[in-house]
Formats: sequence, structure tokens, C-alpha cells
Amino acid sequence: MIKSDKLPRIGIIGGAGLLGATAAYCIAARGIADEIILSDVRENMAQSHVMDIEQAVCETSGTKLLVGDIDDLKTSDIIINTAGIPEVKASSRDDYLSGNIVIVRELAAKIKRWGTEPVILSATNPIDILNYELYKLTGLPAAKFIGYSRNDTLRFKWAVAMETGIPVSNLDALVIGEHGDGQIPLFELLRDNATNREVELNDIQRANILKRVTTWFSDYQMLDSGRSSGWTSGAGICHMIDLIINDSDEICPCSVIPKG
Repeated sequence: MIKSDKLPRIGIIGGAGLLGATAAYCIAARGIADEIILSDVRENMAQSHVMDIEQAVCETSGTKLLVGDIDDLKTSDIIINTAGIPEVKASSRDDYLSGNIVIVRELAAKIKRWGTEPVILSATNPIDILNYELYKLTGLPAAKFIGYSRNDTLRFKWAVAMETGIPVSNLDALVIGEHGDGQIPLFELLRDNATNREVELNDIQRANILKRVTTWFSDYQMLDSGRSSGWTSGAGICHMIDLIINDSDEICPCSVIPKG
């Protein structure tokens, strides 16, 4: 939980990109931040998002939006890292490692010199590795680092709903493991909250669900759209930020730093 009487100050690294801007809009629209600062090497693009978003939410939210450089984020309560190399037609999220780890190492050096301890939410692929790399290089407490991987669980629910007809909003489900090929959908924990019963699946349904969740990334990449799943991740990041701010007891899948 962010221990403060006021709403948090949130910094977004890569704020000019699809994911950074979408997360900023969702957070601002919900009004759960006092201030959001977008930082990006494309300052003009970040500024265009600020001008657009602040008008989009001005009737319903008091969140302030600003553009700043990386050091302007040092007093943020929460930092969301969405910075990464441009989207390419990849066979795996690990294909982004060599390019994105260079960016993460540069960011870590800057964060380390700040002398502050913000919560850092990593949303750059491959998330588990880069989340750990930021922790290792900054030397900040392990509990301050969270990797965004909620999409795996959301897509699992979506696949179950497609196969069974049960609304996603009624499903309780969880995916653990690495964000990517190492994900593990926990079929034994599937529940329909409307009936308070376990979801029973036959072998064909289970196989179809596994196919949907394991081939989703490659199917999306085949579109060669040059964009990430910005809407899904942006909305999910906003949900996670809300949980952190309110110290919710909701179970939210994410990447954390292992103990031992």
C-alpha cells in the first residue's frame, strides 16, 4: 500500500508508446492518481498524449498529467516501466531480451542514483527476466519490484469462457509461472462464482483451452501489426495500480523476486 493521505504520484517510462499512453489514460480516467508524469525520448509524442488525455478525463477526474525527463520521476510513488525496442514479428517474448535488457540497464543506473524507493512495475518483455535485472542492478528492496503478467490469467479466463459459455466475470482462475511459454494454467482452481462450483471440463474442452492460451502470442504476432496488446495490458496495469494503492486482498498474478 502507498502510505499517504493523498493519491500517489505515478511516473511512466515509455509514456509516448501504446502501452504507456494507454496505462496513463486508464489510470487518469479512474482518478486513482494525483499526478502522472510521462517520460519518453519522443517528448513531442508524450506531450501530445498529455494534451489529449487531460481533455478526455477533465470532466470526471482531477488527475494532473505532465511530461518530464527520467529524473523528474524520482519522487514518484509508483513507476511503470513500459520502455522497449519497437515491436517486431517475434516467435517468443524472449526475442526482445537482447534489445530491452540494454534499456533496462541504462534505467537501473539512473534509478539507483536517485536515493528513493518507489514501487517499480515492469511491463517490458521478457518481464520476469527484466524485472529481476532491475532489482539486481538498483539494489532496492525486492518487495518494491512487480512484473506485470496478469494478461495470462485474463486470457485463460477468456479461453474458458469461449469454450464453456460461462461469463468471464463469473470465473475465478489463476495462471502461475513465467509470463510466456512457461505459463501454467491451474485448471484445478477454476471456479464459477455464480454457482460456487468448480468448472468441469472434458478432455476436448481442456485441449481447446490450452491451444487458445498457448498459441495466442504467435497468432497475434502473425498479424504483423507492429503493436503490442496495449489495451489489455494498459487496463490490467491500471487494475494492478488500484490494488496497490488500496492494499487490496485480491489475489493478482504477477512476477515477483524469489526468496532463495
